[in-house]
Amino acid sequence: MTKPLDDITAMIAQSRALGPDETLALRRVVWPDGRITANEAAILFELNRASSAPSSEWVDFFVEAITVYVVEQAEPRGYVSDENAGWLMAAIDQDGKVETLAELELLVKVIEKAENAPERLKHYALEQIRRAVLQGEGPTRCGGGLIPGCIGTAEVRLLRRVLYATGGLAPAHISREEAELLFAIKDATLGGQNAPEWQTLFVQAMRLHLMADQRFRALSREDALRLHAFMADTKAGVGSFFGRMFQSIGEPAGAAAKAAPVPATDEGISEEEDSWLQAMVEADGALDPLERALLKALAED
Repeated sequence: MTKPLDDITAMIAQSRALGPDETLALRRVVWPDGRITANEAAILFELNRASSAPSSEWVDFFVEAITVYVVEQAEPRGYVSDENAGWLMAAIDQDGKVETLAELELLVKVIEKAENAPERLKHYALEQIRRAVLQGEGPTRCGGGLIPGCIGTAEVRLLRRVLYATGGLAPAHISREEAELLFAIKDATLGGQNAPEWQTLFVQAMRLHLMADQRFRALSREDALRLHAFMADTKAGVGSFFGRMFQSIGEPAGAAAKAAPVPATDEGISEEEDSWLQAMVEADGALDPLERALLKALAED
């Protein structure tokens, strides 16, 4: 450690302050040429954990510097190696969770910035957001802490950024694991004061998951009306709805056909996707507002 960096870190460790002045001093010492060493990266993490109230200037610097270190300094540039992903998660995961807003923002930024990153890094980031929403702990809001069972605008934006980031193996695809994580968040937040953006993200992501490797067969006007009537009937059982859907598999055109929008290929309806969707919707025995919005969107495709 150089003497100037030693002096600055000692001062910050004592005051636990990471304001604009401290951030500027660190930037000048640590990053005069736009590169940092492994030792300097470790020091930045230590300072971030030690700070009681990091400023926005610090968050910007911390995220920028570590992102460059992980994504751009190693060869080939733009690719996060499995080794670097492991280092990043270990540096963040001191007690089993993301501790600060800067760390969560860093995770998301690395996935966004990278041309490719290990899937386990993306899954790790999504799990931290899920934990913040379901357990009411985590760094996505400043001050006051999270409210268990609610998903706010900050969490929705973070979810969207991770789900659609270029750093995943398939950025235009929502995996089964990711779809089930979104269903878990939905079920846990049904009674919460949720951001309006949440329903939009849920419906869009589910449609993308179901349509990724298949196409949806368009409903006739009569079938679409039947679906809307089902969703408006509070007495209709979910099981009976999906039962009619399964009975329609293989029926000829013109039969009392499909009662729901379902994934289809040229050979017909995908029973595997039907079974998965049925299990997810029937988990709580009722159609909730987000599930109704999803079915309506599928009917309109």
